[in-house]
Amino acid sequence: MPTVAYTATLNGNPVNVGWQVDHGDIGKVGAGPSSTATFTPSGTTGGNVNVIAGLNGQTLQRSVLVKLTATQNGSNPQNPLEAAQIPANVADLTKGGGVGGVGGEGLGPAVTDAAALAALGAPSGNGAQQGLTFLYPYDKTVWPRGMLAPLLQWNWSTGDADAIQIQLSTTSGSFSYTGTFGRPAILQTTGGKFIRHPIPQDIWNAATDSAGGADKLTVSLIVEKGGTAYGPITETWTIAPARLSGTIYYNSYGTLLVQNSGGAVGGNGMFGAGVLSIRVGDIGPKVVASTNTACRTCHSVAAFGSRLEAMPYGNYSAYDLTPSGSTEHVMPNSGAWFPAVYPDGSKLLTGDGQLLALPNGGPAIPTTGLASSAPDMPMFSPDGKRVAFNPGVGSQLVMQSFDAATSTFSGTTTVVANTGCLVPGWPAFFPDANSIVFENESAPSVLDGHAQGLLWTREGAKSQIAWASAMGGASTPLDQLNGKGYLPKLAAPISLSCLGDNNFQEGTINPDHADDVDLNYEPTVNPIAGGGYAWVVFTSRRMYGSEADIPPFCSDPRGVNLVTNITTKKLWVAAVDLTQAPGTDSSHPAFYLPAQELLAGNSRGFWALDPCKGDGSTCTSGDQCCNGYCEPDAMNNLVCANTPPNGMCAMVGDKCTVAGDCCDNTNLCINGFCTQQGPM
Repeated sequence: MPTVAYTATLNGNPVNVGWQVDHGDIGKVGAGPSSTATFTPSGTTGGNVNVIAGLNGQTLQRSVLVKLTATQNGSNPQNPLEAAQIPANVADLTKGGGVGGVGGEGLGPAVTDAAALAALGAPSGNGAQQGLTFLYPYDKTVWPRGMLAPLLQWNWSTGDADAIQIQLSTTSGSFSYTGTFGRPAILQTTGGKFIRHPIPQDIWNAATDSAGGADKLTVSLIVEKGGTAYGPITETWTIAPARLSGTIYYNSYGTLLVQNSGGAVGGNGMFGAGVLSIRVGDIGPKVVASTNTACRTCHSVAAFGSRLEAMPYGNYSAYDLTPSGSTEHVMPNSGAWFPAVYPDGSKLLTGDGQLLALPNGGPAIPTTGLASSAPDMPMFSPDGKRVAFNPGVGSQLVMQSFDAATSTFSGTTTVVANTGCLVPGWPAFFPDANSIVFENESAPSVLDGHAQGLLWTREGAKSQIAWASAMGGASTPLDQLNGKGYLPKLAAPISLSCLGDNNFQEGTINPDHADDVDLNYEPTVNPIAGGGYAWVVFTSRRMYGSEADIPPFCSDPRGVNLVTNITTKKLWVAAVDLTQAPGTDSSHPAFYLPAQELLAGNSRGFWALDPCKGDGSTCTSGDQCCNGYCEPDAMNNLVCANTPPNGMCAMVGDKCTVAGDCCDNTNLCINGFCTQQGPM
């Protein structure tokens, strides 16, 4: 491990100073006071780090570029992170979120054949004639740090491979990696083709921690079959310099974690419906609301993660959310589905215009000024000062101000009008509360030739995700999020007789996934901006590479073989620039949300913050801490604190009141936390 030694001098003489670094994940120095210090890389993260010496309020800093280089031939089962990416049996392939939380057949073994190794080192062509392309992930995707490693999926005319080579590199040279892998062992049992392979989790962690912002991450793939290799095919990704933590809560239909199904069309009690959760970093979901005898779905969640509301048949139930589980409170009130939960979890606005106190409901709180007696699909802004809704299903989207102290709604702004061709719904605020993302339906669900409920995701419903200023004006489709111009489709449509959400034969609707750009629904937004981006969670029926490619509306598990067919009704996440200008699309290609149960149809995801941590707890950013600051301690480890060190400015992720509180004058103060401004 190389090190760098420093000496501090004053007027040419050694002087004792305090020492620190601005990226403790890249390396460390002793805190001092001393006249000398040695910078030692962590060995797990590359990139630029500043070594800082301070004396009597004066500081000097020197920059160090740490470069990590790694090679690998075959998986390493002794590494716990890689061991979790190797299935033990066929059942592991579809258990929970699949292998490594993303599906596929896991990591392959070492390549020992000399001819194959030689071919991978000297490809015979770039693969264009063989139609070699990535199916997933997408080029130009923006990824946050802290996510599970993605499943690389490709397509080519040969349709199979004996070995592959994956290369990862950053623009600055802070990280470079070459990994060679043979056919995953499980394929000997399944007889399947080698058409996908994950990035090893430890490598993904190091690569994304090293890359960031302008330091892009490029992935290249070479495939080999029968002693001949083709490639590389490449994609370039942006890594947002932010780690998204928290929990995603979502509806799951067909989950195997509860068995409350039954009734028509072969219900056998082997699966059910409920609200599940995924904690970032987990490889599978957990049950939050539902039991084997009671279904709980149609939910909403407080932005700051304290409380969830779910709609069992007839009444609301409120759930207190804690790291150890959830506690249900059955409320006496009933009303329309999907109410808006106030950000702190203290109250909710129902679809029939009631404002109810949580967790027990009780008499409705008197309000004034609400613009509709039926505010459908309501949503509060993260700061609680605004609310958006449909005055009636299928009508325009409006926004009102809300005063929590007096329960007063005031001012009514038309955010999006119903043009008759596009029906807006499911509004959600960006972290700064100045923009709204929503679903724009172009074709409703149709059952037996008759239109069903507006803004459903069933039976051929078509929609895209769009955004508009909260103050009204033109709305703009988020083309990159929706997948316009780049989503793959099937060359040969899959012939499958199956059921959709409403027990209707759906195998003939869009069987080749040619219209996936129009199959995006129900957006919500992470309440905290990260890395210069807002993070949008949405439902989509698009293909997930070759892992999930059956017809998009085949999603009722009572009519789909749960062993071989993975429904495409899943949750996806996309970054949107915070600096978006009206009338422009500032979104980026989306990524599949890891850890979803593969064999279930999933929808309506809410990304909520975890309960805050007390001072002294380990952290990665201030938004995790009750007092709002995540700062280095005496050992240079990041812990929660009640103030910045020595009264200094707030770092990215720390608490702020105005932008001037933040260390970098280009940072923004959004929803009470410093965040990067994003790409310019």
